[in-house]
Amino acid sequence: MICPNCMSADITLFHDSVWNYIGGKVYKCGHCELLFIHPMMNDEEELAFYKNYNAHVLARGVTATATALELHNASLSAARERLAIVSKFIKEGSKVLEIGSATGAFLSLLTHCETHACELNDENRSFSTQFLTGSSYPDVASVDSGGFDVICLFHVFEHIRRPQDFLGRCKELLSAAGVLIIEVPCADDPLISLYDCEAFKDFVFQPMHPMVYSETSLDYVFLNAGYRKTEVIYHQRYGLANHLAWFKNKRPGGDAYLEGLFSGWDHYKDVLRDVRKTDTIYYIAKSMN
Repeated sequence: MICPNCMSADITLFHDSVWNYIGGKVYKCGHCELLFIHPMMNDEEELAFYKNYNAHVLARGVTATATALELHNASLSAARERLAIVSKFIKEGSKVLEIGSATGAFLSLLTHCETHACELNDENRSFSTQFLTGSSYPDVASVDSGGFDVICLFHVFEHIRRPQDFLGRCKELLSAAGVLIIEVPCADDPLISLYDCEAFKDFVFQPMHPMVYSETSLDYVFLNAGYRKTEVIYHQRYGLANHLAWFKNKRPGGDAYLEGLFSGWDHYKDVLRDVRKTDTIYYIAKSMN
């Protein structure tokens, strides 16, 4: 076995199970620090998954039903949080493409931009068109426009099984000064890297996330695809109450009592950000060509 990112043979078993995926295991590369699932889904399994994506978020407990409207409403809070973080990279009038745009929650907030969406799920893509000033596309290969000032992917890049090819396609779509913004789960999530929480690892490693990145592994894949890193932002989405709930309940969903006790403990998130042990990384890059 070799690392799908850097082709190193320095591979060790990291976790011996994957959520809802019989036979799946998680491995770590000693060279580039990538965490990856083996075996990965094939093309047919991946296509079937995204065509039925809303049923997946229902199974994961994100929504109570599998409708686009509920998914959209559930996504707005995270979309506002993302915009607060990345707004400095999006100027008025920017031509923006979001890949993996789901129902268009993030794009619906960009009222000052030309907005385009790329989304595999038919229901979600159709729902998102009400928020667009530009076009919608079923996949990145079908995007027939270019010159994007911003291409963004929020919790999408970790779904990509062929990241080098994907980044190459994004380069074709970016303007000369265009910026690529990705948000991904972090391999140094404190529940993994600090607390070694087995229940969390059983839940967070999923077949639809074939690769989980650190800054080091992102540096490797982006540099080899011809990009230069312009900024990395470490961000902690979940606070102390959520982490304690994992140890108390050993499942997702939080704990109302703990939330009441620790809702104002923002310093905990600040400390995790300072030591770069967060659940999320924003990686911003530009083409070197």
